Amino acid sequence: MKTFLRILGLVAILIIVFAIYVATRPSHYDVKRTKVVSAPPSVVFDIVNEFKTWEEWGPWKEVDPSITPTYNEQTSGVGAGYSWTSDQDGPGRMETLALKTNESIDQKIYFDRRGSADVYWKFKPQENATEVTWGMKGELSFMEKVFFTLMGGAEKLFGNMLSSGLDKLDVYAKNELEKHTIEDKGLSDYGGGFYLHLTTECSFDEMPAKMDKMLPEVLLYAIGKDFPRSGAPFVLYHKYDEVNKRVAFSTCIPVAERVKVDGDIALAYLEPGKYHKTSLTGAYKFLEEAWKKAFEFAEVDGFKVPENAKPFEVYSKGHSTSDNPT
Repeated sequence: MKTFLRILGLVAILIIVFAIYVATRPSHYDVKRTKVVSAPPSVVFDIVNEFKTWEEWGPWKEVDPSITPTYNEQTSGVGAGYSWTSDQDGPGRMETLALKTNESIDQKIYFDRRGSADVYWKFKPQENATEVTWGMKGELSFMEKVFFTLMGGAEKLFGNMLSSGLDKLDVYAKNELEKHTIEDKGLSDYGGGFYLHLTTECSFDEMPAKMDKMLPEVLLYAIGKDFPRSGAPFVLYHKYDEVNKRVAFSTCIPVAERVKVDGDIALAYLEPGKYHKTSLTGAYKFLEEAWKKAFEFAEVDGFKVPENAKPFEVYSKGHSTSDNPT
């Protein structure tokens, strides 16, 4: 009996010591991990901002295969959310509270059995990549501190999960950049109209940089003059010399009426007519493939391209606003 009482007393002392130890542990935690993801900020941001993609790269499924998500009507942007059930950890939910496009996202995650936490994302542009920081922070009650202590602490509990998720996000983002579709849209009536433009001639290699500079310049001019725009930006090709690798093109902003221009910006008119239309959904690196397909589609559809034709590309998402555009 005395031995039993001694053991009981020792257990009581250990419990008291453990409780004192837990009480002295920090009540606040902030666990974060950072990884350079091989995709531009706009692509990575769009993936994280859309909750429906989380099933593809989120780290939870490999830890708990029983998780079953249910999506809100809104799944991206401020106010978006989803919930889940889990045989292992019970139900939970997450919502997006604030964001800065391509820069940051603030979210809140709720665990019915473990309270809540603040979730935050930071996106920092790198050369052809994005430095992504994913973190979780919150305050712990005494019982939550007991749980975290028994599980090895917040760093161990959340750190490995965040690292795994970022690794999977990197793979998913790279795969997204390779996705593209090229569709034959057939003959289309184009209504023509006035457009503002800048025109230049350069080598094939110089074209991307010149286009990225010139198109925003024309757009900002139209905005500054408060000209009524009548469509998406486009690039009009005047010459495409594959032998000498030279191209002449105009970066264009359509306007609803004839307007008075000055400086380097010029005004021109595109005649109405029938055009053969091809649609590319994907990154700009697939443009060459799209143009090749466009001429193949036109031939199959019986459309004869005039020798003096000036083909053009329309950017439905804006040439400078999307790295994975339509």
